[in-house]
Amino acid sequence: QQQQQQQPQYQQYQQHQYQQQQPSNSVQLAVPVAGVSATVVGKVWELSQEATGCREVQRALEEASTEVRRQLASELHGHVWEALRSPHANFVLQKCVATLEPEALQFIIDEMVLGSAEKAAKSKFGCRVFQRLIERCPGAQVSQLVEAVIADFAVVARHPYGNYVVQHLLEHATPQHRHCLSQLVERDMRGLAADTFGSTVVSGALSKAPQESQLSLARALLREDGLLVFIACSKHGHNAVIRTLQVLKGAEREEARRRLLADESALRASKFGRSVLKHA
Repeated sequence: QQQQQQQPQYQQYQQHQYQQQQPSNSVQLAVPVAGVSATVVGKVWELSQEATGCREVQRALEEASTEVRRQLASELHGHVWEALRSPHANFVLQKCVATLEPEALQFIIDEMVLGSAEKAAKSKFGCRVFQRLIERCPGAQVSQLVEAVIADFAVVARHPYGNYVVQHLLEHATPQHRHCLSQLVERDMRGLAADTFGSTVVSGALSKAPQESQLSLARALLREDGLLVFIACSKHGHNAVIRTLQVLKGAEREEARRRLLADESALRASKFGRSVLKHA
């Protein structure tokens, strides 16, 4: 119901932004343009939707001055969600993120939030833009994006594309958000570890979360009866077990080894289990 209420609001925002900020060939630009930029100005959105055109726009963004980049990016106002779903235009958004200063990227964040940030995180192309924004922008600027993922963590972490966003946040978000996400992984350890994509989040958390969180996660995995051997035989989960053996030390590592070797026959019957045995 909340998404249904957000959609008309976003459509109104999209129409307003397009009418107010879309440059026109008939309007004199504030800054003179030349070279590749001159061939794309006024046609950025049109070109961005095509395979050849999107490469031309990306090249213009790379070569343009700061002010011209802003002008070119302004032509994407009101089109962010369309670009997130486009196999071509998403690359233009990513290039904007890579070449513009963070404050000039606020319109992308605003439109993603209005259209549903968690939906963007689960989009085939949108997840890429989401990750680039997390890398490029200050934590405070992207906090709404991150908090939307946290609010829908159980779904996003198990999603074919969303899991990559969660792993990226575990590495690049603010310390507070990284800690929060690590706790969510720990609380849902058994469920995530048994899920095809959730298990990649567990593995990612064990290598990308803060050091103290990695140890806590490894101990949580060890506490779950029978889980260590179970995921050691899975395609994505076995990496989490290998990482657990690397994180745990002393008696805790020996206990993990003991549990694995107790079911050595099961591990040897699986190519993933055999990989784990090499580290045990």
